[in-house]
Amino acid sequence: MARIENILFDLDGTLTDPGSGIVGTVRQVIAELGVEPPPAAELRWCMGPPLIEVFTRLLVPAGKGELAPQAASLYMQRYAAAGAAQSTPYAGVEAMLEGLRGKARMYVATNKNGAIAERIIVACLGARALGRYFEEVVGNARFEDKSDAVRGLIERARMDAAATVIVGDREHDVLAGKRCGIGTVGVTYGYGSREELVAAGADYIADDPAAVARYLLGRI
Repeated sequence: MARIENILFDLDGTLTDPGSGIVGTVRQVIAELGVEPPPAAELRWCMGPPLIEVFTRLLVPAGKGELAPQAASLYMQRYAAAGAAQSTPYAGVEAMLEGLRGKARMYVATNKNGAIAERIIVACLGARALGRYFEEVVGNARFEDKSDAVRGLIERARMDAAATVIVGDREHDVLAGKRCGIGTVGVTYGYGSREELVAAGADYIADDPAAVARYLLGRI
């Protein structure tokens, strides 16, 4: 196995738990557009996919699929105003990052807006986290395929794909890594299932942040 020099972390479901903020904002936007929102318990799947995909899936059954772009824009406004503040860090994440610090370059690659992602990181891990742990936070605004953001980061930072790995909780993270030719680590403590990660072809699956650290440190 190649030595790991670069680690790309997903944000939602990997470093932080955004559940209540995302679900609450999705339900708010759907209601604003005149559609009865599903119960919160039925919206766990909303964590991970691009916003257009989320709102198309929710609005098409109501005959309002054409409103998906408007819903995505409304979501970004509402989430920035209130929903983002509801994220919390997963237990063990800071210890994982501290153990990896200085041993490989670390980045955050998220489908969120970059500025919002930085605010969440500061709120959850402290202001020093941006410089202490992460070289850069790359946002994708949740409109495009995540592989576009990952590929752009790899090219801009001149990473060796063979020495780079992405860590995430959903198939979108694993598939983005596969499309970009980098290693993939799936985590089961977020919003994706082990079955989803296996089907996407994750190279390794970890059940907690400590297992992520052990795997990565064994390849650094």
